[in-house]
Amino acid sequence: MDWTIPLKPLRSPFLELPPELRDVVYEYATVAENSLVTFRLDSYQQDTYQQATQPALTRVSVQVRRESLPIYYASNEFILHSEGTKAADARRWLICNARYLPILRSLSLWVRYVTITNDRTPSQGAFSLRLRKETASSCWTVDDEWKWITVVRKPAGLEGDARFLIMTLKRMLVDDSTSNLGAEEFAYLLADLRMEYVKEKMS
Repeated sequence: MDWTIPLKPLRSPFLELPPELRDVVYEYATVAENSLVTFRLDSYQQDTYQQATQPALTRVSVQVRRESLPIYYASNEFILHSEGTKAADARRWLICNARYLPILRSLSLWVRYVTITNDRTPSQGAFSLRLRKETASSCWTVDDEWKWITVVRKPAGLEGDARFLIMTLKRMLVDDSTSNLGAEEFAYLLADLRMEYVKEKMS
């Protein structure tokens, strides 16, 4: 006769807390101090930004992952790049995280500054344009404020370039379909914004 007493599966006391308290813990553990970058960071950026990798807490259990990931994606700002290998990295991140894109509430789009003489001339600076959503079902809106991302001084005439980029982005996001952009749509948006900017500078 088998007298073995079956053991009950262990359950963390944390999961017995009310959902509201668990959400407070998730927010504390998953909301980053800095914006999260979806591409490889340059060495000089590592003190200012963080890589957009899911926190360790989200891998604790199926239930914790299911409850914490929506808070992670809704509460952090993610940075996408519009050019070169960084744009390719950002596109891969968008594809890998496609199921969570409708949850995003804050994005920063980086567009590298283009000189008047040649769009292939390397630039050490980029514009940061911010997109926001009030709720998951809201449309994306474009902030009128912008930032200059660089380690060098601002070139002259940046205000005009920034205004053009902001107005172009607003025009691209004018209809209701922008409430739920997918990975490829975000990638096309970035590429089109960059192309419109280059065309404007070359005209």
